[in-house]
Amino acid sequence: MKYQITHINNDILYEWTDVPEIKYKNWQKMLNPQVSEDFSVEGYPFFIQIEPTNFCNLSCSVCPAGDFGFKRSKRNMKLDEFKSIIDDMQNYLLFITLWDWGEPLLNYELPEMISYASERGIKTVTSTNCNCNNFHDLYYMEKLLTSGLNTLILAVDSMHQESYQIYRKKGDLNKVLNGIKNVVSLKKRIKSSTILMLRMVVMRQNENEIIPMRKLSRELGVDRFSVKTVNPLYSTEYSDADIIPKNPCYRRYEYKKGTYQRILIDFKCNIMNRQCTIHSNGDVFPCCWWYDDDYSVSNCFDEGGLTKVWNSNSYRNLRKKIFENKNAFHYCRTCSLNYKFSRTGWFYQTVDLTKSRLNQWKYLSRRYLELNLPPKMLGYLVSFKNKIKAVF
Repeated sequence: MKYQITHINNDILYEWTDVPEIKYKNWQKMLNPQVSEDFSVEGYPFFIQIEPTNFCNLSCSVCPAGDFGFKRSKRNMKLDEFKSIIDDMQNYLLFITLWDWGEPLLNYELPEMISYASERGIKTVTSTNCNCNNFHDLYYMEKLLTSGLNTLILAVDSMHQESYQIYRKKGDLNKVLNGIKNVVSLKKRIKSSTILMLRMVVMRQNENEIIPMRKLSRELGVDRFSVKTVNPLYSTEYSDADIIPKNPCYRRYEYKKGTYQRILIDFKCNIMNRQCTIHSNGDVFPCCWWYDDDYSVSNCFDEGGLTKVWNSNSYRNLRKKIFENKNAFHYCRTCSLNYKFSRTGWFYQTVDLTKSRLNQWKYLSRRYLELNLPPKMLGYLVSFKNKIKAVF
């Protein structure tokens, strides 16, 4: 018997229609994982993040791989190493995000990695800053777009080089836009099913460009346009007061009235029980926030795979320490989930440009109401809408 599953990642809905029973039952377990007294977890992650490389060609101002760097050694994950992760986890994995800290397309073996995962029913998404040479190599890009990759995020934040380079330091906007045109043309020619999503991170210097950027995305011929809120937590150059947009609807966090001081909440983390991140050298961490190797406790290449690491003594002890006192780890102390999110959260909007203008307008109108109407009035509207639906 085959099963159906849906999963939302980066505001996109993914569907599986022929999931084997072993994967389906594991997915059910991991929606609400049961953790034992010894901090072992019944089930294995169906979603993981894998870092193909921690090299980067840019120096973005709020990124550990760019602006202020990290201590761990730079390396590309090898194809055989990636295959070992998939071979070990293929009965459980449904989805892989192929990035962490670095530019994924700098790994020349990335298309082969994705093909290996896709052949085993695992969906994938990766991202690029569109500046690296491989993005402009049509031979490489054809391999990538025929690998089974589900989504490629194209990170472009502005239509003007002056504002673009404030965040994407060392980036060349003209090179990026020409590259996107070539990749869109290539996708059409080879009839690739990969979703091309242009992603804008909205900040103080570009918050007036959302509508022009959406129009540009349509003109370029990409499939989706997405506006993501900025996370200023890692920046050594900018504070929230410097970088977050003036419009509250474009912000990730809520702030104390009249200030740029985030509002702390008591966040109980269970991410460590549901998923994990694997660095390019095989080190396993509870989430993508752990960008360095100063708390490395387990390595899936050295210890026989993620299934061996997942409930190992060292990993269970790490879960216990995070559960008992997560603030002992500076990564946990600075985690964005410790702060009250705005109504907008991670994404201001994600528009499917392949649908009709009428559908796009309906989505944008609904999203505008969600973010601008007073919560009580919004609640009345939803209630009224549900009553009307019930009549018919």
